[in-house]
Amino acid sequence: MGFDTKTLWMTLAISNLVFGALMLAHVGRASDRSALRIWAAAQLLKGLAIGLIIAKAAFAYPWSFAGNLLYIAGHFVELVAFLSYAGLGRRVRGAALLFAALMAAYLGGVAAGAKAAHMAVLFSSCLFVLFSLNALALSASRRRRSWVQAVLVASNILIALTALVRAALAWSSQAWDPQSAAVANQAMFVLGYVFSLCDGFCFLLLVKEDADRSLLRLATTDLLTGIANRAHFLDLAEDRRRLCLRSGQPIAVMMMDVDHFKRINDRFGHAVGDDVLRRVGGVLREHLRDVDVCGRLGGEEFAVVLPGTTVAAALPVAERLRTALAGAAVETANGPATVTISIGMAELGGDRTLEQAMSEADQRLYRAKAEGRDRVVAVSETNPDRTGASLTPAL
Repeated sequence: MGFDTKTLWMTLAISNLVFGALMLAHVGRASDRSALRIWAAAQLLKGLAIGLIIAKAAFAYPWSFAGNLLYIAGHFVELVAFLSYAGLGRRVRGAALLFAALMAAYLGGVAAGAKAAHMAVLFSSCLFVLFSLNALALSASRRRRSWVQAVLVASNILIALTALVRAALAWSSQAWDPQSAAVANQAMFVLGYVFSLCDGFCFLLLVKEDADRSLLRLATTDLLTGIANRAHFLDLAEDRRRLCLRSGQPIAVMMMDVDHFKRINDRFGHAVGDDVLRRVGGVLREHLRDVDVCGRLGGEEFAVVLPGTTVAAALPVAERLRTALAGAAVETANGPATVTISIGMAELGGDRTLEQAMSEADQRLYRAKAEGRDRVVAVSETNPDRTGASLTPAL
């Protein structure tokens, strides 16, 4: 039993127009959503194009092919959106040249008065190329992979194959009719309709995934240093404490502070001060294990939690951090800005809370400051026989 393909086209046109209008209203002028704005514009173009295709009989030749040309243009704009989303904006120029070649071929067919079957082959072939490029662009995306992205790639591949099969059917047909009720032709319409809707929904889900990740990053990351912010650090540190408590493993806490940070800001400026904080964040990421937790508590104060590590075992780690920063001055217009840190350490184990251990490590940090800075204090009484850590057992 057949069905009215015009009804299917009309439903798809309305879907595209609604998609496009809602997305344009949603993104507004946000500069970080250019890919979604371009994609929304593509949906509007495709919706208008389908309306023109439905009303094709009302236009005289060659204007009757305006809808097909606009539909191809809409898919090219969608390809630009996918390239932009995938971080492949430099490929847009090459895609534009290919699009121009496709349009020239189709216009050549219109000018030559090609048969309906041949025009169907040209139209479907253009869609095959554009959907194939969509799949390639999304596959090459530099963004984090997800199952939604895999479904989106698959849907574009399936639409491309559907267009290729339709081109083959039109090529082999003796009397091709785009509105034919033949089972094969209607099956192509149904498949194209389903995959197109899937394509639209999946791209919106993919953009939402990115937005969710961005919000999570803003909520958990210190944007200046790239490490955990205070709230997220405390959450992660508490998780590590509970894990070590259940497994009976030791855990150590470090509190650290950039020495003479106010003097750096006053002498070199706040931009250099920010560079110093970024340098500290970079050293922490470079020298700590994946299981360790580091965070910026505020200002020039940082903290580290090392699961499965005693204070004695964590002492060499603290020394590596201290010496790494002491040997990496920040170059400025007014000369190098020397960076040193003071570190206080404490054991976090047994029934001790994270707050208690951090408070004890903080007291030792102040002692490190009082004893001359650029050193590690890991015990309650100091034995100042060397710069760095005291070896006297904790009381």
